[in-house]
Amino acid sequence: MSRYAIGVDLGGTKVEACLIDENRKILSRERVPSEPRLGRERVIENILKVIGQAAGNQPYEAVGMGTPGTYNERDDVMHGAPHTPTYEKPGLISGLRGKLSVPLIIENDANCLALAEFFANCIGTYRYVMAVILGTGIGSGLVLDNRLYRGALGSAGEIGHMSIDIHGRKCECGRIGCSEAYLSGPSLSRRFQEKSGRLLAPREIFALFQQGDRNAIELFEESIRIMGELFANVVNVLDLEAIILGGGISNIPLWYEHVGPVMRKSFFGPPRPPIPIIKASLGDSAGVLGAAFLGLRQMGLMEF
Repeated sequence: MSRYAIGVDLGGTKVEACLIDENRKILSRERVPSEPRLGRERVIENILKVIGQAAGNQPYEAVGMGTPGTYNERDDVMHGAPHTPTYEKPGLISGLRGKLSVPLIIENDANCLALAEFFANCIGTYRYVMAVILGTGIGSGLVLDNRLYRGALGSAGEIGHMSIDIHGRKCECGRIGCSEAYLSGPSLSRRFQEKSGRLLAPREIFALFQQGDRNAIELFEESIRIMGELFANVVNVLDLEAIILGGGISNIPLWYEHVGPVMRKSFFGPPRPPIPIIKASLGDSAGVLGAAFLGLRQMGLMEF
């Protein structure tokens, strides 16, 4: 008899759920608005609604959910979700948990993406991997020695808020020089506007790069150096074997060809093989699938 788990990806504008079986096959996916502006109870109602839609009549045994921040079980508070303050107020997770009849496992959404992409691209080949989401912000998750690495408080891997210039740009988090202030989508747009006077989306800036625009070339050359140094720092600290890139900004092809050589110049310690930069392959399925894997682990059907 088949066994089932539910994965949930809670975002600022939508909440998505999927049903998977013990073979990690996605059987259904549903999406509804999350509506955080309407308050905590509406968000809980929408999560339960999409779980029900995804499950249909199948008897699922656990729910895993990826969230924009890091959930603190002790205080029942999610930290690090400034774009959705409703999620940072106490009671969201405990309120949802109280309305479910199965275990609910919470994890940061970048960790969920890391899990899904690790099993899709790296298992059996690389054991020490970082997955990075390049989008509106920068998030990352770590799989070390084939295990999801969370750290002491569950917030390991926040490379978006690793400073690459202590005298540099101010980040929205309040710190100075965070990599997110340089490499996120909005930051690339702002940096290009400062150079050119034009506010464009990153894909439009890349099109100008292909046409030989001087400001676009300068922007991407700087960004490649920043990304290469950032990734080299993390490789030096964690002794990684591979890096996965996901999110909208990962669609710019320059990173895959040009960041590696910058990284190699900055490695410290024993000689190491090239660190591959792998494009995420699961698209917008990654987060919700990784969340469902949390449910399978709870059921004793996966190890990580």
